[in-house]
Amino acid sequence: MGIVVVVIGIVVLAATLIAMMKQSIRGVVGAWLADNPIRVWWLPCLMLAYYSTMSGAVDQWDFTFFALLAGYFGLPTLLLYLTGPKSDGTCTGGDLAINFAVVLWIWLLIELKIVDTNWLRVQFGGGKSTALPLGVYAAIIYALVVLSGWRKFDLKCDLSFKSADLAPTAATFGVLSIALLTITLLTGLTTVGIAKVVRLNPLGAPLIVAVPVAILVAVPMIFVSIGVVEEILFRGAIQGLLRSRLGPMYALVIASVVFGLAHVNKRALGFDVPNWPYVGVAAIAGLGYGYVFRRTNSIIASAAVHAMVDAMWVLFLRGGK
Repeated sequence: MGIVVVVIGIVVLAATLIAMMKQSIRGVVGAWLADNPIRVWWLPCLMLAYYSTMSGAVDQWDFTFFALLAGYFGLPTLLLYLTGPKSDGTCTGGDLAINFAVVLWIWLLIELKIVDTNWLRVQFGGGKSTALPLGVYAAIIYALVVLSGWRKFDLKCDLSFKSADLAPTAATFGVLSIALLTITLLTGLTTVGIAKVVRLNPLGAPLIVAVPVAILVAVPMIFVSIGVVEEILFRGAIQGLLRSRLGPMYALVIASVVFGLAHVNKRALGFDVPNWPYVGVAAIAGLGYGYVFRRTNSIIASAAVHAMVDAMWVLFLRGGK
């Protein structure tokens, strides 16, 4: 029964994230909250109720972690409550400070692993237990509602992708992939090789079939699990906030550097932490993602490039691991 509750909870969380990707829905939610500002406290209460329901269903509820989550969602909510909702989309220096405080709080506590994003670890069927990073999606939903709905800041993350966005998206991926391949191969940061999971695929299909299938599976998975989440945070929020005050070029560069630094704790490319080579590679990638976001004003476009670049690295640039 517990697993059924978890599955239903995952579906509900996914549906909520998709709904909150629509600017119109965020606007309605924000208007309802602003109509009586005390309602903003519904947000942390709902997050805590969701965690308690999910963790209780599989006997993993923990008071210490509950208290951490209460502080994680409660403190920014207190700031938002005290400063009040916005009635328009203007962004003064004070507004920028408040918005950045919320964004950095949401991001840094996850990045520094002060608050674990893996709220549950469950076993489906007879396989190994799986960590469920529900905290990431809960945090993004919270950020979407408070920044776009309550604070009236346009995150440019509506679920839209116009035909005109296709050319800059494809061109950016082409240029970025060539640049990253050249830099990482020449410096020895990566090694070409088809990933082991593709070579030893369960169906035993030949590589001519297994490779395109792997790409078709990997890109959408990365798009949903990493691309959209990171692009909402780094492009929609951080680059967007900086652009409103510093202009597009400064915003692009600074957000890309921040994006690179966010990867300093990643054990990748054969390096331990702090992983400065990976910071550099990620910052270059961030320039590409930020550029396509600037050109298209579409999180979907930058997340698509992000997913394709990550899939290229996972499937072909880890020396066959």
